[in-house]
Amino acid sequence: DFVTRFTQEAEQLKARLENDLTALGSNIRPYGEQLVAKLQNQVEELKKEAAPYAEAVDPEALKALLLQKSQELKGQLETSVTQLQAQMVPYTDEVREKMEQSLEEFQRNVIPLAQSFETQVAQKTQEIQQSLVPYREELRAKLDASTQDLQAQLTALWESFTQKTQ
Repeated sequence: DFVTRFTQEAEQLKARLENDLTALGSNIRPYGEQLVAKLQNQVEELKKEAAPYAEAVDPEALKALLLQKSQELKGQLETSVTQLQAQMVPYTDEVREKMEQSLEEFQRNVIPLAQSFETQVAQKTQEIQQSLVPYREELRAKLDASTQDLQAQLTALWESFTQKTQ
């Protein structure tokens, strides 16, 4: 019963965490798609600007343009990532809080289960020990009888041995 209930609680926790992460993903997705679209537009623009230099076979000018544009693209990307991170703070904080609440709820549900299980194990152990007491006494009585019988046989054997050796 404990394992079943623990498994159920674990599955519920897993489902809650998956829901929270799915919600975070759907909140973040539009920002990511917007960032990707912006980057794709910038790359297309770079291609258009670099095409005349490539066609004119002017490697120095092409190199200079690509260096300049790649630096601009890098700066814009860093700015976009910073903005994206700033926009995500409320979502990540909300998801973190939900996850913490889910974990706390899991603990609130599982700790009593574990304590109940521990209590039941202790109780069953005590019951088993109590049920074995009569057998222990019976075994002790049988061992005492066997010991006395063995002692009597050894004494008789010893006496027989001593008589024959005299």
